Amino acid sequence: MRERTGRQVLLEIVMIALAVLFIIPLYFVVSMTFKTPEEMAGFPLSLPGSLNFQNYADTWKMMRFPFVLANTLFITVSSVFVLIILGSLAAYPLARKTGKTYNFLYIYFTAGIMVPFQLAMIPLYRFVNTLHLVNTYHGAVLIYTAINLPLTVFLFTGFLKTTSKELEEAAWIDGCSKFRAYWVAVFPIIKPATATVAVLCSLSTWNEFLIPLLFLSDKSMRTITIELYTFVGEHVTNWSLLFPGMVLSVIPLLLVYLFLQKYIIKGIAAGSVKG
Repeated sequence: MRERTGRQVLLEIVMIALAVLFIIPLYFVVSMTFKTPEEMAGFPLSLPGSLNFQNYADTWKMMRFPFVLANTLFITVSSVFVLIILGSLAAYPLARKTGKTYNFLYIYFTAGIMVPFQLAMIPLYRFVNTLHLVNTYHGAVLIYTAINLPLTVFLFTGFLKTTSKELEEAAWIDGCSKFRAYWVAVFPIIKPATATVAVLCSLSTWNEFLIPLLFLSDKSMRTITIELYTFVGEHVTNWSLLFPGMVLSVIPLLLVYLFLQKYIIKGIAAGSVKG
């Protein structure tokens, strides 16, 4: 058995320190969910005196959690589904074709990653309001799709450039059209990129605050982030409800990440290096 060098020991110490640094905020949030208001104010970093689940029960009721969860889930799933379909179809010719036109289109798409949403917030609201899409699910889905499409095209294009053309050429020989060849031969082998897009775009949509605040102001269409914001007042914040709400809102995303994690790193690496 090889002895560890001083450099390896130092690296392990640094990694442990970083792990502790990342765990502290998680410990703080989770422990606060079980505390009484008095414990939160007096001993914020201590362990809770008891596992009091009443805070979760009150938050579940006050947030109308099943209702806002359904709203958020519907908007997120719909947006990600549209993004995967449109993004992969747009990326396919950009990855397979060469020429100034396709290079320009690729730069045009990727440039959208650098443009902040806030830059076009006012004209976008006026445009969406003119189309009578404010306070509609399909309006929100279209906005999320437009905002996340540049990143989606970037990741899919990079991954498609690493795939072989033989499968789709074989599909053409068998009589498939280019469209059918893509769905039958190409799309099944880009699962890592699809999983990466699904997770990143789900995170972006699920955690978005400004878009639902502007475009989904109706109480019946509130998402989780907006409902959490109702616990934050001008002078007083209800921490007993806010912290459990934060934990409840994270659980669905955590489950999705755990299910797709084996694809994520591979998809990001291929999309960023080869793109």
